[in-house]
Amino acid sequence: MVMPHQIQFKLIKKRLKGLEGKAKLKEIEEIRQELPGFNTGPYGEIKSWLTEEVKKTKTRSNIKHQDWLGVKRQGKKQFVLVGCPSVGKSSLVQKLSGIQIKVAAYEFTTLKPQPAIINLKGAEIQIVDLPGLLKGAVDDIGGGKRLIGIVRNADGIIFMHDLSKPLSDMQKIMGEIDKAKITKPKIILGNKVDLSRENFVNLKNKFPKDKVIAISTETGEGLNEFKEEIWNLSKLIRVYTVHDRKPFILDRGSQVCDLLQKIHRDFLKQFKVARVTGKSVKFPRQSVGINHVLEDEDEIQIILNK
Repeated sequence: MVMPHQIQFKLIKKRLKGLEGKAKLKEIEEIRQELPGFNTGPYGEIKSWLTEEVKKTKTRSNIKHQDWLGVKRQGKKQFVLVGCPSVGKSSLVQKLSGIQIKVAAYEFTTLKPQPAIINLKGAEIQIVDLPGLLKGAVDDIGGGKRLIGIVRNADGIIFMHDLSKPLSDMQKIMGEIDKAKITKPKIILGNKVDLSRENFVNLKNKFPKDKVIAISTETGEGLNEFKEEIWNLSKLIRVYTVHDRKPFILDRGSQVCDLLQKIHRDFLKQFKVARVTGKSVKFPRQSVGINHVLEDEDEIQIILNK
């Protein structure tokens, strides 16, 4: 016997009360399977209502997701800046990029990811300042799962430690990344070295196999060394043409054909030979083929068939 539609509708609303996202969508699908096969009349109206609820739920989920994450990948590479609350991450991004970020001497100033673009040797690199990770982030403490998802998708990690605080603070954060089984190229920054050089030595001794850099966001010390290391980890190269002194930015290991595609796709069909000066050849203006591997700061002249 089919249940009266008025009672059915009340029960449906009760089942969906308090549900959001995937849980609500799953429940709606189960309800649809249970409903009679009528597509008109009262039950047709219930099905139409359920369809609208699906649309609203998906829209709310997308808005919530975008508002939290809000990190559109930009530039050639993306690095995430990870650390405990109030270690100077926002100050560092502001120094490197020039953008104005809320900076204060209390914890949790950064409440959601803050992306910024810095220019390194002609390449745009994105640095994402993450809210301070907490112990238990991998179990979603402090919204940690979403933040760890950003770390997982990045090209590298910049761990930042306040040298005036216990080293165990940063070890807890690194432990969360280890629990998530994330292995990425990384740099470890010891901030406020101007206040505690002894603690920087301890930090460096603790991680002898990693690149550990002393910096001060207050004085600017170490920032040039840090930028050079970011460039190294990005595995990018600059290639110049004889006609343009603005470099083409390519991934390390790129060949002449990769450069041709960036300049103009028709060049691949018209290519005859290239003359290269730089680290990848034995002598200036050496003639090379389309599969020749380029190196950083090579200069190239492309000869096309007429």
